[in-house]
Amino acid sequence: MGSTSQETPRRRDTTLTFISGGSGGIGKSGNARALAALLGHHGHHVVLVDGNPGQQSQRRWHALDDTSMLENAQWLGQLGKALIMPRRLGQTYALLPGPADPLAPGMNDLYGKALYMLKSIPATDPGHVDAIIVDTDRIDQTLWEQKGSFANHVIRPFMQAGLASMIFRLGQTGSQTGDGLRALAAVNMPGQVCATVQAPATLAKPRTDSEWKRILAPVARYAGCDRWSPDSLAEQQPGTRLDPPATDWLCRQAAFIGFHIEPERRKGHSWFHHR
Repeated sequence: MGSTSQETPRRRDTTLTFISGGSGGIGKSGNARALAALLGHHGHHVVLVDGNPGQQSQRRWHALDDTSMLENAQWLGQLGKALIMPRRLGQTYALLPGPADPLAPGMNDLYGKALYMLKSIPATDPGHVDAIIVDTDRIDQTLWEQKGSFANHVIRPFMQAGLASMIFRLGQTGSQTGDGLRALAAVNMPGQVCATVQAPATLAKPRTDSEWKRILAPVARYAGCDRWSPDSLAEQQPGTRLDPPATDWLCRQAAFIGFHIEPERRKGHSWFHHR
């Protein structure tokens, strides 16, 4: 990964962010990819982690073969052996895939170890990572408190130690709103959580930003509304070389985790070009 005078200044720390939500079907995995790709396009070294071992949306979307698996970090003794680097992946970020056997004992421990190792790479090391983005399953109060769950065993310890933040998605209506608010109340870390609301383009009257700020104030900060459209859905076709627009809500998410990106503007060079 060479450097030029035009490159985005490198961070000395590594941010760790979990992408979650209170229900399914609200774009958690797509959000994780878009944020990782946006940061990568601006010259930051980003690792996207497939942190939903049961579903593994990122494995399917990136069409990974069976040899790409989290277990390589354990069996081969080196985390780098498990990472799929940007040039091979065809994206502006690296990917840490999920396990080949999600039910095998110790997978949550291996996830935690891998995240800690990524976060601990010194700033002077060429392999230093600026941002770790973890795509996770939905959470609720039960999963947050259930011993052995990914939420309780991996997400919660990092967040309670102040080592991670969360980007949380919820829907504009019905159970997607109610379930999301209850999950945020269970997490109860408003300073470490940033919420984005998903709305289909067909929704006639979505809540306004001021309404959402008021609703979310006790449990999270508010990044904005991701209003789906045919164009935005087309960008999520599996295998697409991601080039996400710097929308207001996505830039606010980036700012929340410490990266300043101007909406609809590009700065710096992609990590992809250096691998």
